[in-house]
Amino acid sequence: MIDIVSLGVSLIALVSAISFGLRIKRVRQESEERINELQGKLDSIRKQMIELHTGTIGMGQRLQVIEGGMQQVNDRQQELTLQDPERRLYSRAAKMVELGADLDEVMNECELPKAEAELLISLRKGRV
Repeated sequence: MIDIVSLGVSLIALVSAISFGLRIKRVRQESEERINELQGKLDSIRKQMIELHTGTIGMGQRLQVIEGGMQQVNDRQQELTLQDPERRLYSRAAKMVELGADLDEVMNECELPKAEAELLISLRKGRV
C-alpha cells in the first residue's frame, strides 16, 4: 500500500514538475516575444528620431541662408536710404513721428511742408 502511495506521490510530483517546466517554457517564450516586439518599437523610434534630427539640421541651415539674405536686403535698403538725401529726411521724419514728435517739430527739423508732414503723421498713426 505504501508503494502505491509513494508511486502516486511520485507521479503527482512528476506531473507537477512537467507542468511547471511547461509553464516556465511558455513564460520564457512570451517574454522573448515581448522583448522582440519592444526591440522593434525601439528601432522604429530610433529611425524616427534620426529623421527628425536630420530634418531639423536641414531646416536650421535653410533658416540661416534666409536670414543671411534678409540681412543683405536690409543692408541694401539702408544704403539706398542713406544715398538719397530726400529719403533720409523722410526716414528721419518718420522716425520722429514714431517717437512722438508733433507737426511743428517734424516740419522744422526735416524742412517738410505742412501738408507732407501732416500726411506722414497720419500715415504713421494709421499703422499703429
